[in-house]
Parts: sequence; C-alpha cells; structure tokens
Amino acid sequence: MTTTVLNWMKSWVLLGLIVVNGSHAQGLPYPSKPVRLLIGSPPGSGTDSVSRMVGSKVSDALGQVFIMENKAGAGGQIAADMISKGVPDGYTLISISSSHASQAATLKSLPYDPVDGLTWISTVGVYPFLLAVSADANVQSIPDLIKKAKADPGAVTFTSSGVGSALHLVGELLAAESDTKMTHIPFPSGGGFGYTDILAGRIDMMINIPGLIVPYVRANKLRAIAVTSAQRYETLPNVPTLSEYIPGFEVISWLGFAAPPGTPAEIIKKINAAIKVALANKELQAQMQKAGVQPQSTTPEEFHAIVQKGIEKYKKIAQSRHIEIQP
Repeated sequence: MTTTVLNWMKSWVLLGLIVVNGSHAQGLPYPSKPVRLLIGSPPGSGTDSVSRMVGSKVSDALGQVFIMENKAGAGGQIAADMISKGVPDGYTLISISSSHASQAATLKSLPYDPVDGLTWISTVGVYPFLLAVSADANVQSIPDLIKKAKADPGAVTFTSSGVGSALHLVGELLAAESDTKMTHIPFPSGGGFGYTDILAGRIDMMINIPGLIVPYVRANKLRAIAVTSAQRYETLPNVPTLSEYIPGFEVISWLGFAAPPGTPAEIIKKINAAIKVALANKELQAQMQKAGVQPQSTTPEEFHAIVQKGIEKYKKIAQSRHIEIQP
C-alpha cells in the first residue's frame, strides 16, 4: 500500500473521529460548561448586588459555575447590545433591570430591538422606589414638596442615576401628575449618586431603590416621604404611597434574566426552572428582601409582556415631558 493511500485513509479516520467527538459534545446536556452572566450596571450598585445573589443560587440549581461580569455603560445598553448579538446557546445570559425599558422609551434609536432582540427568561424580583429628602430639610411630605414646587417652578431639584433612567422618569411623572416643574440633576455614577449633595442640602429629593435609601433613613440622615408601589412598603410602614396623594400613581421596577435571540426553548425552560428553584431558597429570599427586592419569577411569555408594557408606559411619560436622548 502506497504512502499516499495510507495518508488518505488516516485523514478519513481522523475526520471521522472529529465528527463523532463533535456530535458527542453537542449532545451533552445543558449546561456542560460555565455560564457567563453579564450585569449591565456598575459594581456595588443595587442591581449588581441582587444579580450576584440570584446568579449564585441559579448556578447551584443548574449545577454549573456562573461567571458574573459587569458590563456597565450607557444605562445598560452595552450589555444588552452584547446579548442581542450573542451566540444563542445558553452560555451567555444577562441580568437586566427595568432601566432597559426606560432607555428604550427615551432613546431616539437603539442598535437592537428592545423587546424581540432578546429572549426573555424570567423576572427574578420586583421592587418599588422610595422618594427621600434630607432629614434636616423643611420638606416633611409630598404635599410640602408639591407646595414648594408650585411656589417656585423649577426650584425643586431631584436626582437619579441618569437621564432617561427609570428613576428619572418617576420624578418626571411626579411633576406631571402634580402639575409642577422640577429640575432633574443626574448623577450617573452607580449606587452612590447624589448622597453627599442631598445630605448637604444642595439637592431637594432623591429617588432610589429601598436597599440604598433605608440604611440612611435608619441612620436619621434621610427622611423617606413616599413609596411608588400601590401598597405601603413593609420595612417602612409609616411612609405613605404616592397614590395616597395622587390616585393611581404606581411604578414598580423589575430585575430579570434574558438570553440572546434564538436561544432554544428547551434551554430557556431549564434556566427558568432553575430560577424558580433559586427563588424558593429561604436564605436568598431574606437577602433579597433586605435589599428591598421581592423575589418573583414569571414565564418567558409573561416577562416579554412586562417589558413591552413597561416601554409603553415610560414612553408616554417621556413624550409628555419632551424627553428624547440622542444615542
């Protein structure tokens, strides 16, 4: 047998081994390797902390390592864009907040479809926002704030994590519903934005998640004057809801997991089931509730609808307040 024939036969044998091994690898049950979880917010932010809490327990439920990676920037757009263009194999996921909806509502254009450009897996938690003022401020309540805003239009200031953020739009909705003009001062620098200024009295009001306001309230540095949920917040039962002053006022934020478009339904179903198992963990429930987040899972279809409705709601606010951001 000639050398050429032998080499030819070896090549076909090698090709056969590659095909067999490749087929075997593709047939491995999901997940057969570490999963990358992108977090579109800065380290130390409320979203980052809760994402890591949940990601750790979902990792346990799936029996696979989760590599959690912050990809902050542009209000979460960088991470969302990466996911929208990601490989649909279930090995790259994103922890995404309702700021995704507010960004979609206020930006003139996005490099991805904010609803159908991702595969929605499940929410992991929901939470209201708290409105707070300095403990030393003359403003004691929402009526006080509205009275001050009406007396001097534009003089009342409020801070958020950035223009077009969900926190910003809550402030704009309050101004619209109370027929006042308030001035937004963005502090897009993660979880610590604006605290020094509000404590020093340079800014009138802060809007943020409970986990980042409650410690200051307990330390008697901030005074919570309202919560955006329909019911009072259990941790601060003496704080009224905004709907007690403005009927129908309710804004609830969410945090959830999503995957690239086209990710197989069986993989989405498996991750969704793992999220449900994770959220049933008593330790995780306590950690989330301490951070001001109520554990809550959904079906992929329900999550898709939540995102779509959230964008529509925020878009109405943005349009009424003439807010549009150039990308």
